[in-house]
Amino acid sequence: MNRSPQASPWLLSFWRVPLGLAILIFGLDQWTKWMVIRAWPEITYTPPVEVIPGFFSLVHYRNQGAAWGILANHTMLLALVSLLVLVTVIVYFRRLTEDVPERALALGAMLGGVAGNLWDRVFRHEVVDFLLFYWRDWQTRSFPAFNVADSAITCGIAVYIVSSFLRGDLPWSRRDPAEQAGDA
Repeated sequence: MNRSPQASPWLLSFWRVPLGLAILIFGLDQWTKWMVIRAWPEITYTPPVEVIPGFFSLVHYRNQGAAWGILANHTMLLALVSLLVLVTVIVYFRRLTEDVPERALALGAMLGGVAGNLWDRVFRHEVVDFLLFYWRDWQTRSFPAFNVADSAITCGIAVYIVSSFLRGDLPWSRRDPAEQAGDA
């Protein structure tokens, strides 16, 4: 008997909880970037605002690449990759979460972050970064400035990886292979 697998009730709430988290992160990311642009419209001569001396400053940087400026000046290529990631995670959401709640939340956080940076790449043609952590004088060349979207992506990936290590054998891998093929 070939029956389609039933999603857990919690996972069916993807359109509530993880998607809500993604929307919240996207909104917070865009709001904080708007505040930075409003406070410092000129990025050329924007001095850092030291919040915690020797450790944390607010800045206004623009990045046309990915982390550490990788693929600088390839903003539209990075936007296309971001769009591909968004679509792939949404299409394969159930398979990626394996009915595990923390993975669903991790993917929701990642989706919100990816969407936030995608928005910047498409509409600003660069990503606005403003959080800069460092240790005393060892700063900008060592660790890049980042934003709320970058934080959400990083935290989401970390939670997903930890969950993958701690959970071991999951229900998805114990299902009948014919059912798994029907989900693809």
